Amino acid sequence: MTAAATVFSASFPKSPLLDCAGVSKRFGNHEVLQHISFSLSERDFVALIGPNGAGKSTLLSILIGLLRADAGHVSFLGHDIAKLGAEERLETGYVPQEFRGFEWLQAGELLDYIAAFYPRERRHWPELEDWASLPRRTRVRELSGGQRQRLAIVLALRHRPQIALLDEPVSSLDPKARRDFVQLLHADCKERGSTCLLSSHILSDLESLADRSLIMHQGRLLGDWSSKDRCEDLRWLDPVARDSEPKELPACLMTLAREAEGRLLVSGWRQCAPELRAQVEESWRSTIPADMESIFLALTSARQA
Repeated sequence: MTAAATVFSASFPKSPLLDCAGVSKRFGNHEVLQHISFSLSERDFVALIGPNGAGKSTLLSILIGLLRADAGHVSFLGHDIAKLGAEERLETGYVPQEFRGFEWLQAGELLDYIAAFYPRERRHWPELEDWASLPRRTRVRELSGGQRQRLAIVLALRHRPQIALLDEPVSSLDPKARRDFVQLLHADCKERGSTCLLSSHILSDLESLADRSLIMHQGRLLGDWSSKDRCEDLRWLDPVARDSEPKELPACLMTLAREAEGRLLVSGWRQCAPELRAQVEESWRSTIPADMESIFLALTSARQA
């Protein structure tokens, strides 16, 4: 099995808030998404990682109901995402990669206009609005890139939805603003039992907080791992002796990627019996991957197994 195949370490929850099953999407002759499946449950704070062109934005658009999948199914709270009623739709929030529209309005006017569509008790999230610190009298077209991104975040999340889908929401923000927002969102997710799927290239912002990391490449979901999985199930294996061929790996280990000098990234370490691990370490030096970024780079490199 190659690294291009889907690999799952985490078991799916019995009653997910969001369930994505076998989703595929094609634009013309280009297959953008290929059989994507995963689930999100209460208090899940999940990072969606992938290079440009991996299909992350298309996937998020399908998950929120802006695009229809060619195959597969997406459900939210047990309902088809394309057929949500007003009550279920109220529990969704989506931050696009780029905010557009309403250029002629002042930021405060737009905030008040959108707030009127929500119940009065759900029109404000003071901590989020304090973080955004938006100039209410400045027209949308005059906002900086970072201010427009803050505005998009407040518009999408101020009503504190049950599920938040965010497409590169922090790319235009300075390091402190990124850190403060991600921490605020994470704390709210855990406190209320909501769920969040956040796409980002800036892995350092998410590594310490994400419960799981979904790694996408070329329209495929390569892996779904938690921090615990990284430490217990994944290993780098380096040949002990460069001048001799290492022994073949046992069946309990799956090679996910191969790097220069014969270095391997494998999964299944915790499933291997202690005696099998000992046999492996006669020929290979095993180390725990330092972070999800190193796993991401290995899986999306040209030297996949």
